[in-house]
Amino acid sequence: MNLSDQWDVLTEARRTLPVPVKSLPAMLGIKMKPAFLPSGISGMLEKNGESFLVTINAADPDTRQRFTLAHELGHYMLHRHLIGDGLDDDRAYRSTEVGKYHNTLIGPKEETEANKFAANLLMPREAIARERERLGNDVSKMANLFGVSEHAMSIRLGVPYPRA
Repeated sequence: MNLSDQWDVLTEARRTLPVPVKSLPAMLGIKMKPAFLPSGISGMLEKNGESFLVTINAADPDTRQRFTLAHELGHYMLHRHLIGDGLDDDRAYRSTEVGKYHNTLIGPKEETEANKFAANLLMPREAIARERERLGNDVSKMANLFGVSEHAMSIRLGVPYPRA
């Protein structure tokens, strides 16, 4: 599948809430698997022959798995040329020496881009505006509707997140 078709798949997926992120790897020609990764690792993206394999930490809550998957898809779409054999992201979505791969080509700039990609994929601005009109700033309801954590939704809405 060419890059243009892959972007079309992502654009179409953003029309459904919550975005069906766990079905996207197969639609993009990427293999995906949940696995119990080392403590502190949220996800990995590895070269797998001519394709890629994304692994998400099965021990993480579903909302975290969804964001991790969207983040790794961001690396795939934006940084494919930098992945080499692979990369893994820690709990803060940084490529560190904690995991199997320490990809020094993926730095803070690329990690920020992948986070923004994930937020835009899971919480499309148009859908946020539409649902915010309906639900207001009810972070809990909005997070549930979009399948993200309340913390992620608070950031997206630009409202304070109450710390416990």
